[in-house]
Amino acid sequence: MAVVESVNIGIIRDYGDFRSAMDKHSVSSIEIGFTGIVGDMLSDIIHHGGEFKAVFANAVSNYATFNKFASRELKFGQMGENLSITILDEKSVCIGDIHQIGNALLQVSEPRKPCVKLSKIIARGMTKFIFENGLSGWYYQVLEPGTVCPGDSVKVVHKDTNQLSVMELNMLFFAPKDNINLLQKLERVHIRDEWRDSITARLKGIYDNSYMDKL
Repeated sequence: MAVVESVNIGIIRDYGDFRSAMDKHSVSSIEIGFTGIVGDMLSDIIHHGGEFKAVFANAVSNYATFNKFASRELKFGQMGENLSITILDEKSVCIGDIHQIGNALLQVSEPRKPCVKLSKIIARGMTKFIFENGLSGWYYQVLEPGTVCPGDSVKVVHKDTNQLSVMELNMLFFAPKDNINLLQKLERVHIRDEWRDSITARLKGIYDNSYMDKL
């Protein structure tokens, strides 16, 4: 069974030309509320936190890949996640899945669109690398608040019937023309309109790629 290897919160740090709380540190427990985690600071409340991005999880298995790319050993939480989870990953976790973790009930809401700060803090080119490989981690919406500690099991109490994995959604966004067969799945899942609109715009060639071109 999947378990929580580490629970992590961040404080805002000054990096000169920007501020970020992405580099998180492990703690003994976290208190999860409907819009975020007690004590977990956010420097950008527009793109992080809130109802659909209350908790960010990453797969422990991703760290071997991240370490290799960064040419150093990263600690759990340094990629910005609140929950570092074993066994599960972007291919096995689907949009809409419901997980019982500790006494909190969480629903997978969307992948993280990797921030350019990853390339500035972790390693040059890291943001683009994650876009290309889909190792984004995933956000949770909170259905029932609660406490989560390291060692808590991750129980899949509901598997979404549409079976659109986090990885599939990432690939549909990154290369929509190569994954157009996934559009039917996308139409059936409950997800913010921003994702559908972005994918539609990318298919039509009218998406503003200026952000990704700079990665």
